[in-house]
Amino acid sequence: MSTNDVYLALLRPAVLDILRAAGFNGAKPSVVDTVVDLTARYLTLLATRTAYNAYSNHNDLEPDITDVRMAMQDCGLLVPTLTTAEEVWKEILRKPLEEYEDAGARAEEERRRDRQDTADVTAFIDWAQGKQNEEIMRIAGTLKQKDAPVIALTTQEERDTQEMEDYLTTLMKKHSKTGVDSRYQGTLIGKPAELRPVKIEGGAEDSIEEWCRKVRERAAKATVTPRENVEMADVSDAVDSREDSQDISMEL
Repeated sequence: MSTNDVYLALLRPAVLDILRAAGFNGAKPSVVDTVVDLTARYLTLLATRTAYNAYSNHNDLEPDITDVRMAMQDCGLLVPTLTTAEEVWKEILRKPLEEYEDAGARAEEERRRDRQDTADVTAFIDWAQGKQNEEIMRIAGTLKQKDAPVIALTTQEERDTQEMEDYLTTLMKKHSKTGVDSRYQGTLIGKPAELRPVKIEGGAEDSIEEWCRKVRERAAKATVTPRENVEMADVSDAVDSREDSQDISMEL
């Protein structure tokens, strides 16, 4: 199984939970495969645009919140209320905040402008904290428990209070006898393993890093030595040709 197949297999249950929360009770395998592939392509596009914005804005691949927001706008996840040209003209035509004499009116206008500028982000936050995402989390089994109500719970609500782990964590615990962290550490679904130096036994070098450094040094010396030999050969040829010309002039 290739790496791409592993990622698609891990993404498939999450897509099924989202479809189930949206009201779909069943679908053909080909349809589910298509939706999973579209989801993977969209996530890849979002990550690629985020890395591109990070490298373009501050010349490294570690993104910040601005890079993520720009990528979400590029991919259509955040839809601004105004276009770029409209925002520029609106900024030019509206009254500057410094011209408001009343401090209360200035503060209210500043809050109103902030709400307008972040309307798309606010809408995304409302969705993430709303009922639709809560239903997805409930079906996926990741919804946090709330305080126990006084009224009696239904069968489904009692089942929801017991299902507090996602499918992957439950599956990992089922197939792990020594503990999830110890068995899956350093793998795709586990915690990253600690980097340790690999020692070489029976050789002069103590580690692979030292061996690579010596190999690079030997390669650099091997490239410099022929160049020096060529330069010495050119000098000797020039000296020989000069001596031959002097001998010819003396004979004349």
